[in-house]
Order: sequence, then structure tokens, then C-alpha cells
Amino acid sequence: MKQVLLIVMLAMLAVSSTSAQTQKKDAHPTGSNESQLIELERQLSDALVKQDAVTLDRLWSRDLVFTFPSGTMSDKSKRIAAQKPSEASADSTNINDLVKVHVYGKTAVVTVLSTWKGKAETQEYSEQYQATHVWAKQQGRWQLVAAHVSQVKK
Repeated sequence: MKQVLLIVMLAMLAVSSTSAQTQKKDAHPTGSNESQLIELERQLSDALVKQDAVTLDRLWSRDLVFTFPSGTMSDKSKRIAAQKPSEASADSTNINDLVKVHVYGKTAVVTVLSTWKGKAETQEYSEQYQATHVWAKQQGRWQLVAAHVSQVKK
């Protein structure tokens, strides 16, 4: 009986050790996931500046929670409904200056520092924003589930 208990305990210890190593490994970005998420962030930036509702619909989870720089919140359906391409968006740019990816299994936290430039009516602007994005692998693909954006004050 003691031998069986010892074998069970050793097996549990081995499984626990393997699980801890897997979790530790998953906490660091893998080349594949990291490059996928950086590309998705690029697509997201392009879609936001173009107000491309089709691409945003693909990238955003149906459960998206979005927090604007003002602190107000929105969801996917409201954000999609607000996307209306205009002449002003044709002259706008959104460049990701710095993207950091942290992957934790099927969830990732991505921080993005981006610069938005364009023209609002006759006034040119250039503003930086810091965003924290949470991506989840859903149905075999990464989708944005939460975003919080703050304007960088100079």
C-alpha cells in the first residue's frame, strides 16, 4: 500500500512539474504567436484608421469590451456601427511605434504605443496613444476581447 501511495505521489509530482514548466514556457511569447499578434495589431491599426468595419468585425470578439481615453466604455456592436469611412480618414495614418506581446497560453496581453496623424477639418494633428489589448484564441484564431486606450500627454 505504501508503495502504491509513493508511486501515485511521484506521478503527481512529475505531472505537476511538467505542468509548471509548460505554464512558464507559455508565459513567454513564442515566435509564431508573437508574430501573429504583431501582424493582427498592424491589421487592427489599418482598419481603425480606414474605419473598415468588415476587418474590425473579424478581429474583434463578439464579447469585446472597449474603454476610450475618456473612460467611457463600448462594445463591439456599438463600435462597428460607429465606423463610417470619410474623406478625412483617407488622409489619416496610424503607425504602431512600439508593440510588446506577452502570451499566456490562449490569452495574450499586447501593449501598443501608436501615433495617429491626420487632418480634422482644416487642423492637422499628431497624437500618441498607449493601448493595452487583451487577445484570446477563440475558435482557432486570435480575437481582441478587451482594449483600453489612453492618450499620451506631452
